[in-house]
Amino acid sequence: MLLALAVFWACKSKKEASAYLPIDVQPSCVVTSSQFDSWFVSGKATENGAVNPVNSVTFTHKDDCEFYQWSEQMFLWLTSKGDGSYGDGKRVFESPVFYTVSPEDAGGKRILIAHKEGLLLSAVPSLEKSVGLDSEQGQATGDALMSKDGSIVYYITMVNDVYAQFLTAVKNGKMSGKEFPTSQPALDSIVAFAKSNNVKLPDANALAMEIKSSWVDAETIKDLSSYVTIDAIIPTYTKTAAKWTITGQRKAKLAMLGVHIVASTAGHPEMVWSTFEHKQTAPNLSYTYLDTKGNLKTVKADTDKQWILNSNPSDTSEADINISHMKFKVDSIYANFDDAPKGNTVSPSNSTRVKPWGVADSGIPNGENASVAASNSQVISINNSIHSLLKGNDVRKNYLFIGSTWTASGTAPDGTSYSATNTKNGVAIGTSQLANTTMETYIQNGTGYNSNGSCFYCHHDFAKTGPTLLPGQLSHVFGDILPLTANSKWKGSVLSPKQ
Repeated sequence: MLLALAVFWACKSKKEASAYLPIDVQPSCVVTSSQFDSWFVSGKATENGAVNPVNSVTFTHKDDCEFYQWSEQMFLWLTSKGDGSYGDGKRVFESPVFYTVSPEDAGGKRILIAHKEGLLLSAVPSLEKSVGLDSEQGQATGDALMSKDGSIVYYITMVNDVYAQFLTAVKNGKMSGKEFPTSQPALDSIVAFAKSNNVKLPDANALAMEIKSSWVDAETIKDLSSYVTIDAIIPTYTKTAAKWTITGQRKAKLAMLGVHIVASTAGHPEMVWSTFEHKQTAPNLSYTYLDTKGNLKTVKADTDKQWILNSNPSDTSEADINISHMKFKVDSIYANFDDAPKGNTVSPSNSTRVKPWGVADSGIPNGENASVAASNSQVISINNSIHSLLKGNDVRKNYLFIGSTWTASGTAPDGTSYSATNTKNGVAIGTSQLANTTMETYIQNGTGYNSNGSCFYCHHDFAKTGPTLLPGQLSHVFGDILPLTANSKWKGSVLSPKQ
């Protein structure tokens, strides 16, 4: 699956890591004050106020900016505190609108864990797994990541109620599963199916959504006021220099580093893939943008030391950064694995964002922007716009939109990225070389253009028959999840005890 950060140090404060967005960027993608107010449940932007989801059924778009606006509103919705309609006042992603996707059991199956009052989210993998890939301790590559202050980075995958009901209907033979829902008739069928099972979908217009989030132990964060936090269950370990083995679990407060937001929208069954990171996660390498007069500006690679995942940002050599220190498998984190540096230990790596705004440092990133700088400017511009409109000390000001990718006309993705010589409909467009430092740390594909450098490289059909829009090919968990009606047959364990 697929969850960027920029630094403009000419005006920065050494103590304030939030002043690094270029303030003179070309305002090529903005949100008006009245438009922003309309996103809020109350009709007016308020500090940490509740936001509505985008109506993805009626979502229309003329340009890339509208996809970026969609992404920003969905992030603000997911991280909103409940306004009473979501239960106990937790954030929307913690509410009954979402389900946690369990780790795989020994047979490779997963279940959807309903969010109920008093039930903690779990970042503990099943110890019955034969392979530890894509678990709550490892990235999709199996790599484990540690913050510079010693916290393992934990991962939690969730899907919303529309996704859950659609999956259940498909796997019970009640509905076609050729593609994720994108239209009103398709959504009506899902709503009717849910109603037949006495389930209401309060935000059905959000369509089918999958999110993956990354977290660190809040005890390792000096100032939690700038982080979205949750109470969760995490593992305990027995530790040696080269191996940490899970021995139990404990309650902990976690701080969110990043999140992937993936959802179907009108005309886009391939789903829109967007990602966000906390502003202090990792440093950037150099990037370019356009200022208000259209001049090309260059921001040098960041060398500040205020980063959760990097204690040596002054080292910007691609040969030294983003080198995996450990893997997660079955029930342990291992420092010794194939190609690991000799004498490697379970330890932090020098994590750096090599493509700060989701595109390569040269070439043509998409059909709308003729230059990398123009594409970067759009993403930086909307970050500035959203941050200026959020009120007071809204915690969401501390998270940055890195980018979003999709395909032209919702065509089945072929796994490649847009370029001057690769413009067919199945290629990734938007920020077409998108990665999240916390989730694709070691497969960011360098600073240059890579034809297979998009989210869709892993999330597309590898079948010889050609690209498809089958949900099981786009979503890595869709094929493994049992329908809601079969949860009782699951042979794994759900490690999410009540508070």
